[in-house]
Amino acid sequence: MWGLEDKPLPIRLGIAIIADVIDALNIIPGVGDLIETPFNAFIAYALTDNPKAAVVGGVDGILPAPIDWFPSATVMVIADELGWI
Repeated sequence: MWGLEDKPLPIRLGIAIIADVIDALNIIPGVGDLIETPFNAFIAYALTDNPKAAVVGGVDGILPAPIDWFPSATVMVIADELGWI
């Protein structure tokens, strides 16, 4: 739908890694989650064109700091490439 899902795997992984690093560096609790949740959901969906990935990305945006380091966008791109989602 967005055109990113048709890009080669290395490009999609690069975008996902950048998005996950931005997500992990967010240090503002509360306000940051309001921004992170739709951002993570959009990135995961745009890279995979799969609504399941958007849900996982959105949930990752809500998670508190220690668990927030989970690279959800990268995992969703790999899972989509392997046909797991």
